[in-house]
Amino acid sequence: MPTTFKAVVYADNKRKDGTYNVKIRMTHRRQSLKLSTNIYVAAHQLTRSLKLKDQAVIDETTNLITRWRGIVGTLGASADAMTAKQVYEHIRQTELREQTFALDFIDYIRKVGATLRPGTGKNYEVTANALARYTQGTALDVGQITVRMLADFERFLRSEPSQRGGNRREGSAEAPKGDRAVSLYMGVIRAVHNRAKQEFNDEEIGVIRIPLSPFGKYRVPAAAMPKKRAIPAELLQRIIELPDEPAATVSRRDLARDCFLLSFGLAGMNAIDLFTCPAQSPDSGVIVYNRTKTASRRADAAEMNIRIEPQIAPLVEKYKDPTGQRLFRFHLQYKDGDAFNRALNKGLERIDEALRESADRAAGNSDLPPHITFYAARHSWATIARSAALNIDKYTVHEGLNHVDPSMKITDRYIERDWSAVWQANAAVIGLLDWTEVENRARGDK
Repeated sequence: MPTTFKAVVYADNKRKDGTYNVKIRMTHRRQSLKLSTNIYVAAHQLTRSLKLKDQAVIDETTNLITRWRGIVGTLGASADAMTAKQVYEHIRQTELREQTFALDFIDYIRKVGATLRPGTGKNYEVTANALARYTQGTALDVGQITVRMLADFERFLRSEPSQRGGNRREGSAEAPKGDRAVSLYMGVIRAVHNRAKQEFNDEEIGVIRIPLSPFGKYRVPAAAMPKKRAIPAELLQRIIELPDEPAATVSRRDLARDCFLLSFGLAGMNAIDLFTCPAQSPDSGVIVYNRTKTASRRADAAEMNIRIEPQIAPLVEKYKDPTGQRLFRFHLQYKDGDAFNRALNKGLERIDEALRESADRAAGNSDLPPHITFYAARHSWATIARSAALNIDKYTVHEGLNHVDPSMKITDRYIERDWSAVWQANAAVIGLLDWTEVENRARGDK
């Protein structure tokens, strides 16, 4: 009886990233084995019944099956006395003798990053770029990822100037990367290396294409805790009272001021969530969205419900999307979240300048931070909520920031979420400030 092979996809082999491993079902003497391959497909490459429909994948599996048939053919009549496992072991040993495994690690990082959400994928891309600078453009095989190489790459990162903005210019004398950047890059390499071993090794049948485990000895440097970016209520009040710039249209400074206040007034809503927030029912008075940063990692898709307080309502109305596609109209002005972020950062720089000018005139700027970041709105909301003025409990602040408490994960499955405590906390935080100028600007009072 001949040995047969067929490429198959099983529903229970769906991975977290939504792809499926294509397996080869080998049948020999009425014994069947499901053999893993290095071929992965997404849903659009399959029919509803999980049959392969992508011709490129079909061709790849056909070539693999043809090669395996040829290997079995060399056994001749002796195959009739072998079990299915023995036949596959013969195929495996022949493949190992005939092929030397190679994997361009830099290219593999890019491919993995392309399957992830944009924010995480960007971290993978910059890590791949850093490795390419380290190797001066030459390929880096996965077998070259050793403890010594990792330590050398870490030294390279620490000696290399930051690649942000103007620091990309040749001959830049800017300070080298900090601990957080080094920890991020090395963490990405560890994650991708572990994924490669999982994808290309099959310890169950003895196929070890990537034998090295450098992260057993090399330790990824711990990232230093970031400095707190909260700003005091007094400075928030000055941002609220910062007048419009004399211009025919909304300036970047005005945009950054309003979005910063929107973020603060919506319990620290991130810039990307302001940009992507879906359209809402006009009469609900509540904004419902999924926090982009953590939506893909949480069972509840990081859903957030935040009530629009009266002080914030004029800003929500000011930037309402007239097309009804999203809640805010930022997507009509900027092509993507990155462009929106760049505009906000430019505007925040202008706010820095305006605040320093007014502080200099008042002969005192000791309360001004080196630079106000957009994330400071989120930090400030949490800091003010926990301050002596309000003393809101940590768990409510935790929920307001839409974080997950690992110790409460099981309990949270059985509790219908009540957002009222977060709404009350947000109203209390907002209520500490005077929002009269926001209302005045909405009415056109300059």
